Amino acid sequence: MKSLTAIALLTISSLHPPQSQAMTECELLTRVMNNLGAKMSINRYVISSKDDKDLIEQASRDLSEQTKNYRNAKEQYKKANCKSIWDK
Repeated sequence: MKSLTAIALLTISSLHPPQSQAMTECELLTRVMNNLGAKMSINRYVISSKDDKDLIEQASRDLSEQTKNYRNAKEQYKKANCKSIWDK
């Protein structure tokens, strides 16, 4: 009887494997977009509030590159059919 119980438990556990800790493509793209969004926000703040022309120019260049990267990540996100609570 114990062996039947053990077999039943092994069968049930094999049907429902534990969740993998690996990150999905959608999770990775979400993290990339969140990271870029935070950096873009900082650069917008620098551009709007600082007086140092060199600092503003660097922030503007960085923001331009980050915007391109964000758009690319968003395009990949859509191609991968990722969904979030923000998508409608």
